[in-house]
Amino acid sequence: MAGKKVYAVARGRATGIFTTWAECERHVKGFEGARYKSFTDVREALAWLSGGWKISKAHRSSSLPPWGRCPEGAERVTAYRDSQPALPSQSLSRAPKRGHTANAPVDFTIYTDGSCLKNPGGPGGWAIVAKDEATGAVTEQNGGDPMTTNNRMELTAAIMALRLAPTGTRVALYTDSQYLKNGITKWVAGWKRRGWRKADGQPVLNQPLWMELDELYTSHAVTFHWVKGHAGNPLNERCDVLAKRAAMKAR
Repeated sequence: MAGKKVYAVARGRATGIFTTWAECERHVKGFEGARYKSFTDVREALAWLSGGWKISKAHRSSSLPPWGRCPEGAERVTAYRDSQPALPSQSLSRAPKRGHTANAPVDFTIYTDGSCLKNPGGPGGWAIVAKDEATGAVTEQNGGDPMTTNNRMELTAAIMALRLAPTGTRVALYTDSQYLKNGITKWVAGWKRRGWRKADGQPVLNQPLWMELDELYTSHAVTFHWVKGHAGNPLNERCDVLAKRAAMKAR
């Protein structure tokens, strides 16, 4: 439905949809490589921000399959695309469960991201973009916290991603967080051996989140992949938009 003009910013000091040119200009003027565009239909603006996704009408969570239900307080958008684009990534070295390999077929492909407007202690947001490989249905979720850290939001995003997928399913999870990557591939096993303490004997930060993520990891067949942030990967960029939107809403 056409209406008042809105401005979509895909790359700028802040990203998302803005209702006035003055607000949009503040985020793109003088910003190298800024990408923005005006629309008269918010749905078209959302589709452009998400790299060409066609946004569907919202569905009530009660009509969704269990894997697509959104946690309380989070936003949900369902979208559809014919095929998943080939995107560069780096597979992480942690061995997947039950013989699953990085090149094996997966049930869900999920991108995650976290954001914090003032790190640490400021408002933050998390986001996921999840594709059901069997049906092609894509679910977006995001949520915010008025006082958090970027690392907590990265962990929360990964937790929400694995909560979304049914137990036992095969998941390819993409992240641009080195903190999350190193925690999964290098640190968690040692922390557990030492009773959730680091090598220097200090308690592990964000222990409850790491414990939940580790439990979810063991109940799925997961391969973790690292992608470079803000490098033109459309699904990573979409997660960034959603996470920042949630952070701004949490202020």
